[in-house]
Amino acid sequence: MKARFLAPLLLALAMTGCATQKQAGLSLDTVSQAASAVPLSITEAQVITDNDAAFLSKLRMVRNAQRSIDMMYYLYADDHSSSVLTSALMDAARRGVTVRLLVDYHTNYKHLDLFSLMEKEGNGNLRVRFYNRPTRNIIKDAVYLTMGCSPEAAAAKPEACSNEKFAAIDKLFADEVVSGRPAADRNISNLAIGNSGLFLSGLYSKRGDVMALAVQSGQQIDIKSLEGGASSTTPEQKEQLKRLGKAYWESRTGTPFQRLESNAELFFAFTMYGGQLNPIKETVTSLLPVDRKLSDDELRDWDHLTDYLHHKLLLADGKELQMGGRNVENSYHMRPNPLTSKYVFMDTDIHALLSQGGDAVATAFDALWNFDTMVASLAEVRQHAPNDFVVTMKYAEKACVGQTGKDERDACVSKELQETAPSLDERMADCRKTMEENARAYNEAYLPTIPKQPVQTFAVDSGSVVAYLENLPFNKALPPEKRLRTYGAPAGQEANNGKYIHDIWLKEIPAVCAAATPDAPKRLILHNAYFFPAANLTHELSRMVNGDYDCSNVTVTVLTNSIQTTDLNVVNLAARHVLKAFTEFYQQQSDPAKRAKFDYYEYLPRPDEPLSLHSKVSVFGDDVTIGSANADVRSFMMDSNNVMLVRNAPGFLTEYLAFVQRLLDDPARTKKLNDYFATTPRDAILQEDLATFRQILAKYGVDKRLDEEQRKEAETRFVQMLNDAYELTRGSIDTASSAAKRRETQDTFNGEFKPI
Repeated sequence: MKARFLAPLLLALAMTGCATQKQAGLSLDTVSQAASAVPLSITEAQVITDNDAAFLSKLRMVRNAQRSIDMMYYLYADDHSSSVLTSALMDAARRGVTVRLLVDYHTNYKHLDLFSLMEKEGNGNLRVRFYNRPTRNIIKDAVYLTMGCSPEAAAAKPEACSNEKFAAIDKLFADEVVSGRPAADRNISNLAIGNSGLFLSGLYSKRGDVMALAVQSGQQIDIKSLEGGASSTTPEQKEQLKRLGKAYWESRTGTPFQRLESNAELFFAFTMYGGQLNPIKETVTSLLPVDRKLSDDELRDWDHLTDYLHHKLLLADGKELQMGGRNVENSYHMRPNPLTSKYVFMDTDIHALLSQGGDAVATAFDALWNFDTMVASLAEVRQHAPNDFVVTMKYAEKACVGQTGKDERDACVSKELQETAPSLDERMADCRKTMEENARAYNEAYLPTIPKQPVQTFAVDSGSVVAYLENLPFNKALPPEKRLRTYGAPAGQEANNGKYIHDIWLKEIPAVCAAATPDAPKRLILHNAYFFPAANLTHELSRMVNGDYDCSNVTVTVLTNSIQTTDLNVVNLAARHVLKAFTEFYQQQSDPAKRAKFDYYEYLPRPDEPLSLHSKVSVFGDDVTIGSANADVRSFMMDSNNVMLVRNAPGFLTEYLAFVQRLLDDPARTKKLNDYFATTPRDAILQEDLATFRQILAKYGVDKRLDEEQRKEAETRFVQMLNDAYELTRGSIDTASSAAKRRETQDTFNGEFKPI
């Protein structure tokens, strides 16, 4: 009987530090139930806000690793700092270290050849996998899109062609087995039939012209001729690539090709906008050659095509860890300098030496790494979405970059496509050359310029205990063999759908209010790059002011990007109407005796330094979370994420609060916008945002792809999207509505705005 209570007792003692200390915030049991790894005892930890220090810390971890390196990143680039890290990873693998790298499929497909090089030169010890592989439904749709019919069916009514294709596709996919199990059981596939692989390679390369080629040329393929089996899944031979290059050039001047290409390009242009501007169903069906009704499961899969792996994690030897907001790219690992080509991000990482719990973090990594419902090996990617043609296109375009006139450039590209088809070995050799040149540039041109003096870091108090939390695409309470992919989460069902970070955030709010007193007031700070909260988070914030909770001793502060500093303008545009609705609620329906104080700040642009906030740090009373989770709908409904919850660290908490307060007090760095949202009519905000939207379309050339009717429709849908953000927010927090109605409205809001 005593043994049953021993582990919980030790956990409670570890996370409180001593029996008499009062912990403000969530109970230990609540934290441990949500955590993927707890308790994590640290011998040393620091929070890093300097880009150079963060990168050099990662590099040192890789170079010093003796047994294992586990990494997960949303972006993994091939630029200067990234090349230094890649070289170090390959060196580690060559000396016997087991290296596993999990990256997001959608954002890293363009580097497929680089990852193949890493595996090839890793001495068998380095493996790379892609997260969020195309589902079986999407691959079947790609086959449908890129296949024709028999002459008899084509001459009959359109439904005859559809029915023939459905029957043939069902037969082709019926008996597929992946890793010894029926592929249909996991909604996955590695088949490439006809031009389906070409279509998917265009999709993941964001090449509308390649998608159009796959659809248009695929209509000449009679699917009945393939009923005996799928086409080869090995890389296409040179002559096949050259013939495809010729077909591309012959197709691209035709009206159907141009229509298909235009539809695909508009899909890419509006991918990060909400449901009004990014209607998946309309986009996909606009590419279909005949009438096609998508099932609910297919629509769901297309809706979640961009469920990103948003984890950021480096775990060395199961005992040294670094995580936070930084991806593997120059913008996160350098100061502004001639080698950075876009924003330089202000970010936050936590680095820790673990004396306990590292094995639990490694087990959590295993859970994602082995979740083959969503995770594919490089070999599988090359089966269902071979990149040979899209890379050949890049080679041809690069060879012709010196041609000044359009006709001359087009003729050059056409010639290159029909004569050049580099093999994978040749492409990997070029990746190695690029990596070596970029690493040399970092080491010779940038590394010597890094200031030698120590940079500011925040030491985490000795003896503090931390918990590792994740947003996952499955319910971790289930055994691995029973885990199914989840798609978002209904409001109030966060934990059951794998959204453990947001489950904890929502529960922290009433706990902080309950712990705050006049003598010991508390702060809730969201220092976050993208503030566009899910509707259920907005609702919980509304309860801090409407009297549901006594939060009179709590101050809530949001510090985020302005539209001038962000790399994602649409987040700010939509969020402004959420903020307007919330401000009106605060003015009209708050309880002056119980309400928390709310302050909203944005970073100001600095012309001499193109800096953008990318940190994701939240303070909930005495608890601090540091990681990859944004305060936005996408993080709640789509992406995976990880954070470290730090408690019992009063010294760190005091220093970090002082750091944030210095930013808030500096009028050259930040601006408080409470008065703007309180006094500016929403119609005026709407007109400002419409003007900004037009500027964005012009900046990225989207306006040139739209005729007058399409432009007006885009603007109308954009305004409707902003109106939805405002009205649905009002409905989500309306105290006159029933709880069930508010939940329904919250789910509607979250469903529409999840792509943002």
